[in-house]
Amino acid sequence: MGIYCKKTVYEAPAAEDGMRLIVMRRYPRGVPKSRVHAWVPALAPSLPLVHWYHEQLKAIEAQWKRGDPARHEQEIMRFWKVYSGRYYREMKEQRHLIAFFASLHRDFDLSFTLLCACPDYRICHRSLLAQLITAVPPRP
Repeated sequence: MGIYCKKTVYEAPAAEDGMRLIVMRRYPRGVPKSRVHAWVPALAPSLPLVHWYHEQLKAIEAQWKRGDPARHEQEIMRFWKVYSGRYYREMKEQRHLIAFFASLHRDFDLSFTLLCACPDYRICHRSLLAQLITAVPPRP
């Protein structure tokens, strides 16, 4: 049982997924509601942050990916650090919702698969959200 974040929203459900939660601001096109358990847009980054994310990632890819792979990795890491901080700040407003999912996971042994359209979970908010949910301490 765990909190999984490696699948995209377009991948087929599997038995080990547990509850499949879409954590995107807008519901993704072409994904039948029967393939997910819930859509939780409040746990997604704000639309301005989503737009900033895509603009920055596109700029880094265009400037560094082909010419200097080492620099590309450095820029991705720098970008990810800034993005993570912005996402964490936004999620402070959702701490009760995050605590709710943490409680379901911990107290009822419920597994979750966090779904988004980002192809690489390592630079996607769903990996940050998984960390936030698992970091919530138990209530006394």
